[in-house]
This record gives sequence, structure tokens and C-alpha cells, in this order.
Amino acid sequence: MDTGHDPHTYTSGRWLHRDKLERDSRYISFDFDALCRRAIELCPGAVSIATCDKKEGGFNRVFIFTTNNAKRVVAKLPFTPAGPPRLTTNSEVATMKYCEFKPIDATVE
Repeated sequence: MDTGHDPHTYTSGRWLHRDKLERDSRYISFDFDALCRRAIELCPGAVSIATCDKKEGGFNRVFIFTTNNAKRVVAKLPFTPAGPPRLTTNSEVATMKYCEFKPIDATVE
């Protein structure tokens, strides 16, 4: 799938100190076409990806896929500086489960 962006390289910014090192540490080698196929498999009735939006932060790269039948799939790939992927994902899952049982008041005054 041609998304018009490089799915492997960090493109959301630069660093004042150790720029090349920081960008290189956020390079992710993976099979983007296989990720697209998997997103389609997860959406019954979908046959193609209509759009793909790439978002990046300091510790993750996220792809938001929209299929031809308007279903959406989000794929999160952690960068190496975030720590071991298994541990970072387990931590996020634990936090989400905790929040399901503990309502959080997000009122800003």
C-alpha cells in the first residue's frame, strides 16, 4: 500500500542534541504490507485499506487504518527507547483495565 509516507522512519521532529541518534533509535523495521493485510483481516467484509494515518510521539508510532467498509484499526508500535515492547504494552493494558474500574474525574476548572 502506498501511503505517501515512510512507515519505518521517524518524521515528526528533530532534536537539538544527538539528533541522528534519536531519530535512528526510532527507526522500526517491519513488514508494513503484512500489517495492512492484518488490519484488513480484522475487519469482516473489508477488502482494502482506504486510508492510513501515521502518528508519532516520543515513544510510539501509531497507524490508524480505515478500511473500505469504514471500519478502523489502530496499530501501535513502540520505539526502542520506550523499553521492551512486551513490558510497555502490558503496562498500558494494566492501566486501561484499572481505569475501567476506577472512574477518573477529568474536570478542569
